[in-house]
Amino acid sequence: MNYLAPFLKIIVCSLFFLFSTTNIQAQGRNQQPTWDARAGVGLLPTFLKDFTSNEVLPVSFELRYRPTQKFSVGFLAGMSISEAHQVHHTGAKRVVRNSFQMYAIRTAIHSAPFDKWEIYGGSTFGYTNSQVTYTESASSIERRQDEPSFFPEAPERGGFLFSAFIGTQYQLHERISLFGELGFGLSIATTGVSVRL
Repeated sequence: MNYLAPFLKIIVCSLFFLFSTTNIQAQGRNQQPTWDARAGVGLLPTFLKDFTSNEVLPVSFELRYRPTQKFSVGFLAGMSISEAHQVHHTGAKRVVRNSFQMYAIRTAIHSAPFDKWEIYGGSTFGYTNSQVTYTESASSIERRQDEPSFFPEAPERGGFLFSAFIGTQYQLHERISLFGELGFGLSIATTGVSVRL
């Protein structure tokens, strides 16, 4: 987790700056409660450090409720499928496949210092689950015969996640916007489209 420390410090500092400027709102914005549907795709998967390749890029869908222009709460669901190739010093090889799911509640504070640009940041509280499967090559199985596998087995992992995120959103149309985010969960960097319902 040490590699995340500088990244989390940047997010915390950015959120502090964001919270201190939330009173700078663009004039003439709609103040009525709204619902947004958002779809995103991950650009930098969380498992990038494990040298994985993506079978299915991290994708997420979020339904967000904004009672005011400054605050929102949303429910997010997402998944990704990644693979990693492992080679033992004996020459044995296997493929590790990780099917990852995440379900989360996200709260955010929004600021609109410019007419069509918005910045926001907040926290994520959710549950994640990893289903890991292994496929060893035929030569690896033949080499070890009745001996235990050269590779350790990892059980399915699930647990709660608490993290922060910061993002920006650009309004293309009255109801359609593009967004980009930095955070931790499904992906370190995410981009996507938001539609106001």
